[in-house]
Formats: sequence, structure tokens, C-alpha cells
Amino acid sequence: MTDFRSARVLFIQHQDDAPPGFVGDRVAQHGATVEVVRAQAPSLPDPADYDLVVPLGCYDSAYDDSLPYLANEWKLLAGAIEADVAVFGICFGAQLLSRVLGGEVAPSPIGPEIGWLEVETTPAAAGLIEPGPWLVWHLDVMSTPPGAEELARTGWGTHAYRQGRHLGVQFHPEATADGVLSWADHYRDLLPGLGTSYDEMAALTHRTVAGARARAYELTDRVLARAVSGSTSRV
Repeated sequence: MTDFRSARVLFIQHQDDAPPGFVGDRVAQHGATVEVVRAQAPSLPDPADYDLVVPLGCYDSAYDDSLPYLANEWKLLAGAIEADVAVFGICFGAQLLSRVLGGEVAPSPIGPEIGWLEVETTPAAAGLIEPGPWLVWHLDVMSTPPGAEELARTGWGTHAYRQGRHLGVQFHPEATADGVLSWADHYRDLLPGLGTSYDEMAALTHRTVAGARARAYELTDRVLARAVSGSTSRV
């Protein structure tokens, strides 16, 4: 297995109940440096100091240019791309990365997509993304950016794309049971209209989360390997 102990990973967190979760846990298990910055901070770090940048999920919409922190986060992701630092965007983070790469983000025309779901993977996803089930929780959709390769989708649209060492996933590999239950509580009134409930989501989460953690660890290993391959040492 690749030695990741010299790697530095920056997580961009937007809200208290959307931390690095399983992805951050796996990075730490490898002995790599884990740093977490809030997107709303007055200033953000230089992405060139890291091997991997991971913008996380958010209740906000990545197409909303009125968000006071969005310009700084956009600048950080653009700087990472320019510096050839790998970006692993998750949900909101994948949507914003899509925009930075020239793609589009918009409200879902068929409503929210929420639940433990399998995604339809393409042959190009082999050895990188498993079909799942993954935790899916989004109200907006993104396009595969120009020049990128779609790796997974559902009937709602793109769920994963890759451009070089950059990867965006609409699903939530980082999601822990506590995180899912927090989101289910936040959207408790929305769930019955989607054919489920808080209690049903909680029960399914407890049955599914162990396998999801294993899949998240595998995906994190693969993302880290792609991030450090061919990268120069950043001190």
C-alpha cells in the first residue's frame, strides 16, 4: 500500500453537521496530515501547500453567487487546479468544482434525491467507484464539466465525474450515522413526500452504514493514491 504519511489534506467544511466524517477518518488512519477550514473563514489557505483539497457538502446551493463565502472558495479551488493539486469534491463541493471547471449547477427539475441508493457506474469507474449503496442527499443537480469524464449517474443526473486527478461525487462517502440522522432531522418534514420518514431513514442507516464506511475507505484510498502520484513535495 502507498505510504501517505507525508501527504497533506485540506477539508473545506461548510456546516457543523457536515464534517470530513469517514473520509477524514481514513486520511488520519494513514498518518497523513488532516486540516479542516471553515468555508466562511475571512481567508482560506493556499491550496499549493496541500496534496489534496476536499470541499464538503452544504445545505446552500453552489449556483448561488450571493453566498458571501462562495467567491473565496471558488478562488481556492481554481488555485488548486492551477497548481495541479488534486480536488475531491463531495456533493456541494462537487457541484462547485463542476462550475469552476466550466460545468453548470441548477435546482433539480424532478425534486430532491434522498436515500441510500446505488448509482449506475460507467466502465471508466472500474477500480475507483463502486455502485454503492451510497448516501445520496441533494436538491440540486450538476453537469459533467467540459473535458471531464462521467463516471456515475442516476435518473437525476451526474453523480460522479473525473478530470485528470480531480474527482467530483454527488453522493456522500463521508457520511456517518450521526451526520445522516442530523440531516434527516433537518429535513424531517420533507421525507414523507419522498416515501420515507425519519424513523425509516434511521433504521436503514444503521443497517447500511458499516458497508458504506468500508466503501468510503476504499474510495478514499484510491483518491489519495491519485492525489500523491506524480505530485511534487509540498512543505
